[in-house]
Amino acid sequence: MRALHFGAGSIGRGFIGDLLAGSGYDITFVERNVELNAQINAQHGYNLYLIEKEYQKKFIPTLRALSPESDFPAVVQAMVDADLITTAVWADNLPKIAPLILAGLLARRRAGRPRINVLACENALLNGEILRREIQRCAGSEMAEIDELAAFPNTAVDRMVLTTRREGLDAVDIGVDYELVIDKNGLVDEGALPVNDAIYTHDLRKYLERKLYIINGGHAWAGYIGHLKGYQTMQEIFSNDGLRGEIQQSMRETAQLLHLKYAFPLVELEEYIRFVIKRFSTPGITDTVRRVCRSPIRKLSPEDRLTAPCVQCEAAGLPADYLVKGLAAAMHYFDPQDEQSVTLQKYIAEHNASQAITHFTGVLQNTRLHDAILFQYAALMPH
Repeated sequence: MRALHFGAGSIGRGFIGDLLAGSGYDITFVERNVELNAQINAQHGYNLYLIEKEYQKKFIPTLRALSPESDFPAVVQAMVDADLITTAVWADNLPKIAPLILAGLLARRRAGRPRINVLACENALLNGEILRREIQRCAGSEMAEIDELAAFPNTAVDRMVLTTRREGLDAVDIGVDYELVIDKNGLVDEGALPVNDAIYTHDLRKYLERKLYIINGGHAWAGYIGHLKGYQTMQEIFSNDGLRGEIQQSMRETAQLLHLKYAFPLVELEEYIRFVIKRFSTPGITDTVRRVCRSPIRKLSPEDRLTAPCVQCEAAGLPADYLVKGLAAAMHYFDPQDEQSVTLQKYIAEHNASQAITHFTGVLQNTRLHDAILFQYAALMPH
């Protein structure tokens, strides 16, 4: 069996590539980093290091690594030959790879190849639908035929993966625990499960929201609050007992919401929170505040990790004081090297914070929640 995977970053190699290899696929990567491609091709694979097992080395064999630009024909042919297509390119980059995937799917049609699963393994709610929508924009009137060629099931992805250099090579440190959840409803064939050790469900959304709201939301909350306090690494933030307690409280507010919506047992959610806090406090690893806080506009959007649980708690009459604080902290984020943060602060400067809240989160002015966010925004203003 052959798998074509877009993106050889930390999630691509450290998570999806690992699972693909364990499922018996010969893997071809599509990656823009020419130096990384050369390394993978020279090694015929790459190294992973298991954090909780004293960084035990694990080698993942690969077929090859291709550039989407210089190896375009070979990438299209690899899609024709593939039995599974996966992505881990960062959700904001899905529009960039959509034309290439479209070209491959059209080539598959010409070659008489069967319908194929395309798994968008991105940290975004309804990631498969996002990718399908981007391909639809490229395909226009041909979209009906594209749907006959490919299925785009939504997924939820979760694993601690950190890029590093070991033995003079680009490598990835990985956590032992992981969770890949795939929507069975969206597969080409519900009886043919494409990836081993994944969770297959007919109720993906509850897993998506648990992961996005508690893990990603809690991590983002910690990053934006920590940024305002001058921290550079996430480990510094999680080693602060007071901040760690506040992070837990923000997660517990979300847990109350998930308990109400999906009947997750509160005991189970509390254990999930403990697992998350332990992960982010793992000694010997370094994760930067800059990495966690990047792309604040996407993270402030109505369906994403900060705004969605906050709005839903408000609608359900549940407490959301900590969630409001994290959302307000994100409104302050600025990194001159982060395009979205520059756009965010420019909008606030040209309009005002009140209008920016509505513009980026969808929370309407003259509502209790909007006023609470604006109050916290003012309270967190750097002096």
